[in-house]
Amino acid sequence: MPDSIAHRDEALAFLERQFGIAREALADLTLIDRGDEIWACRSAPPAGLVPARPGGLRALRRQADGLKPTSTFLTALGDRITASRLDLDPAALRQALLGRRIPVLPGQADGYFALCFRGDVVGCAKVRSGSAQALLPTGRRRELLAALAVDPRS
Repeated sequence: MPDSIAHRDEALAFLERQFGIAREALADLTLIDRGDEIWACRSAPPAGLVPARPGGLRALRRQADGLKPTSTFLTALGDRITASRLDLDPAALRQALLGRRIPVLPGQADGYFALCFRGDVVGCAKVRSGSAQALLPTGRRRELLAALAVDPRS
């Protein structure tokens, strides 16, 4: 079922609880359930058509410990994310992009965060036991590292 109420509620509840995104902000999205993935798009495919890959963005993946947002989807949501933002300075972002865990504030709850730089969401991170790990695709990491290398403010 492309946009069943059960997976839609699951996804919207997760995004609201974890990232502070109001359900109304995502009301115009169609959420397509594909087994271990939930895709987000502006319209459902025509009746009877089941493409190999849904249109839109892969939004969430189901994992053993619950839903995991994709970096691409978090980036697309941008300033709609009002909670669980992890803003990094250039040095910390560079370390995270190189695959190193970076410390977070004491008492920071475990879970997924929007990794941010200068106010912009650049991807997904997971905080666990007082440190964060970037969960960005390798290609996106390389792009951001290259941008940091040429930015005179970094």
